[in-house]
Amino acid sequence: MIKLIATDMDGTFCDQNKKWSPEFKDVFYQLKEKGILFCAASGRQYMSLYNEFYPMSDDMLFIAENGGYVAHGKKCLKTFEIKKELMTYILEKLSTIEDLMLIPCGAKGAYTLEKNKQYEYEIKKYYAAYSFISSYDEIDDAIVKIAIYDPEYKISRYLDQINSFMTDELKIVTSGFEWMDITNNHVHKGNGMALFQELFNVSKDECAAFGDNMNDYELLTSVTYSYAMENAVQPIKDIAYEVIGHHNDYAVITKIKEILNQ
Repeated sequence: MIKLIATDMDGTFCDQNKKWSPEFKDVFYQLKEKGILFCAASGRQYMSLYNEFYPMSDDMLFIAENGGYVAHGKKCLKTFEIKKELMTYILEKLSTIEDLMLIPCGAKGAYTLEKNKQYEYEIKKYYAAYSFISSYDEIDDAIVKIAIYDPEYKISRYLDQINSFMTDELKIVTSGFEWMDITNNHVHKGNGMALFQELFNVSKDECAAFGDNMNDYELLTSVTYSYAMENAVQPIKDIAYEVIGHHNDYAVITKIKEILNQ
């Protein structure tokens, strides 16, 4: 019996307009009635996720910032902070690449330079708490992730260049066509799932997870019932227990309803 369900958001749970199925609220309360935990596992900011799912949020689990921030309702369970000297180093290197927007993300909020105000419409999609700053030196927060945005939606073209100055302590993962995320090397969504499995005494065989991109890889390998979207990248499909429908057709909700009826 499935006791815990986790899903990525963009490209998985949400459609192309970042909207989730109108059926979800009813499905969520059916899950709650059966004692099945539901987790939003995303590269997005925790507060953005919490606000989006309110008032269900207090009964939900969250793996935010691609695993950098793990929470149960309002309670933060664990953060994975990037060392300040590493953050300074990587921001200096990234700043040499023109046309990219950099967003250091912390426990209190997200931060980007004032020159990026033109992209505020994009920032609002993922961050509920954010600030425009004149210098990264102004940041007084525990940074768990550095998000990188390409307004041309061709972020993968920078992967080799960015990898050339990465250190062994850091890693980078793509998240769609426009975003890359830098975190500590050991940080991923699978850590959050492992924490919940221990906390709630749930085995891999009692867990299901949904994803579409490489930042979902460890999440899917941490459960027995891993589902890749029809629109997922091939490596995610290759490791999946099953490939289901397209995110625009709300295939996650269809599969969860099947789980509820088992």
